[in-house]
Amino acid sequence: MISMVDSSAMAIAQEAERRRLARELHDGVVQSLTALVADLEYFRTRRLPACSEVSAEVVEKLQVWQELARDSLLLMRQTLGGLRRGSELETGLEAAITALLAEFQRSGYTVISECSDWPQALPDEYTTNIYAMVREALTNIRKHAQASKITLFLFKLDEHLHISIGDNGVGMSAATPPPSSSAGYQQGLIGLSERAALLGGQVTIESKPGRGTRLDIAIPMP
Repeated sequence: MISMVDSSAMAIAQEAERRRLARELHDGVVQSLTALVADLEYFRTRRLPACSEVSAEVVEKLQVWQELARDSLLLMRQTLGGLRRGSELETGLEAAITALLAEFQRSGYTVISECSDWPQALPDEYTTNIYAMVREALTNIRKHAQASKITLFLFKLDEHLHISIGDNGVGMSAATPPPSSSAGYQQGLIGLSERAALLGGQVTIESKPGRGTRLDIAIPMP
C-alpha cells in the first residue's frame, strides 16, 4: 500500500517532470514553430507579391504550410498549458475559457468574446462539461472551418445558460459537412450533443456555405 508520504512525494515528482517537459518544449518546439509561422507570413504577404513569376500552386502550397504550422503551434501551446496548469479548470471556468481563447488569438485568429450575467459558481459537473464543449467547438473550427475569426458569447437568459460559438469559415449546408471534414468532425458534434444532454440541454447549429457556422448550446440553470 502506498503511504500518504509516498503519494505526496510522487505528486511533487510528477509536477516537477511536467514543468521540465514544458520548459523543454517551449524552448525548442514552440520557439521553432513561432519562427516558422512568422517567416511563412512574411514570404506570403511581402515577398510573393513582389515576384512576377510565381505559380498559383506555389502560392496555394505556401498558404497550406502556414496553416499547418499555425495549427501545430496552437496545439503545442495548448499542450504546454495543460502541463503547466495540471488542471485546466483550477482557475475557474471563465478563466479557463479566456486562456483557451487567448491561445487561438496568439495563433492568428481574431477573437471576439463576451460574458454577460454568467453565474460565478456552478457545480463541477457543469463547469467540466461546458468547458469540454467549448474546447471541442473551437477544435472543430481550427480543424475544419478554415476560419480567421471566432466569436464566443456566454450569457444567462430565461433560466438557461447559453453558449454561442461562431466563425467566418467555409460553412456547410444542412446535408453537407465542411469540405475538409472527416469522421472526427461528426464525432465532435455528437460528443457536444451528448454532453449538453447530460445537463438537460441541447445543441443547435446554423450554417450556410461560405458564410460560416454558429453553434448554440442551451442548458437549464442548475
